[in-house]
Amino acid sequence: MNILFLTQSGPDLPSVRFRVLPFVQRAKQAGHTADWKRIPKAFHKRIAFFLSIPRDTVIIIQKKLLTGFQLSILKRKSSALVFDFDDALWTSHPSSPAGPRRDKSEKRDAALLENICSKVDLVIAGNNYLRDRIKNFNPNIEIIPTPLDTDKYVPAEPRLGNKKLVVGWMGTSCNLFFLPEVFKELTDKTGQSNLYVVSDKPLPQNIADLAVFEKWSGEGEVQQLQKMDIGLMPLTDDEYTRGKCGFKILQYMACGAVPLASDVGFNREIIEHGVNGFLIKEPSEWKKYVDLLATDPDLRSKMAKEARKTVVEHFSLVPLADKMLARIEKIIPQTP
Repeated sequence: MNILFLTQSGPDLPSVRFRVLPFVQRAKQAGHTADWKRIPKAFHKRIAFFLSIPRDTVIIIQKKLLTGFQLSILKRKSSALVFDFDDALWTSHPSSPAGPRRDKSEKRDAALLENICSKVDLVIAGNNYLRDRIKNFNPNIEIIPTPLDTDKYVPAEPRLGNKKLVVGWMGTSCNLFFLPEVFKELTDKTGQSNLYVVSDKPLPQNIADLAVFEKWSGEGEVQQLQKMDIGLMPLTDDEYTRGKCGFKILQYMACGAVPLASDVGFNREIIEHGVNGFLIKEPSEWKKYVDLLATDPDLRSKMAKEARKTVVEHFSLVPLADKMLARIEKIIPQTP
């Protein structure tokens, strides 16, 4: 197969780093010709780019909502046209202000999503919630969670001596929005905490003094994750968060941190409460379970091992990439 992924952003975006680049690499290892390219922003450059794609290419559109005209060009060029998404593209981030502008944007994006899903040969969705949103528009849907290279994302070597417990959060700066309430729950009356944040931008002023901040680094990401004993994923409960694929949790778990996550959406399918992490229903439970893990290192160690086992068995890169390649092969027309 000749496979081309089309993305809306560059290689630093998590969906490109983990849902595109590893699949390209695995496809090459499997003997296919594979590559990825970023879709130009300018309309005239975009159309020229689409027209330059060789015929009989398997084209996988990663999360970019294209118009019907643009889809028609890609359809003519492709041996199979695939749409892959891992976010609730029809709705807005909960930090986005409500109003007519947001309503108009969401209505437009919902229509584009429905149209693209109805036109492609296969839809790949990151979880059941996303699948259910578009299943009426295309019966050919495959659920493939965002995979993780569990040979790269590994726990740190055990360190001797007393190590201060580190409660961490890693994520893009738009999601710092979810942190203030949780951080205030985890900060004692003296203002002391053992919180650690890794992001592309510093903490907002209202919580800047509550955690140690470190700028995210692609090269140092694994080492940053390995510093954490507990990994946090607080979320609101809405359409946007139910569409998330819990990838932050998987990173924590693979690197030896016990996850504490809001009892929302796909988090429930990753975490078995009390076995490989804790699902948080009430604000007070953040501190409850941090304190439990802090005072019981044997429980923390046992749960960290179970967390790692979950990721290796269900979210490892190679089997999920091979599943995707096998599914694509089924939709390519067979020549006599």
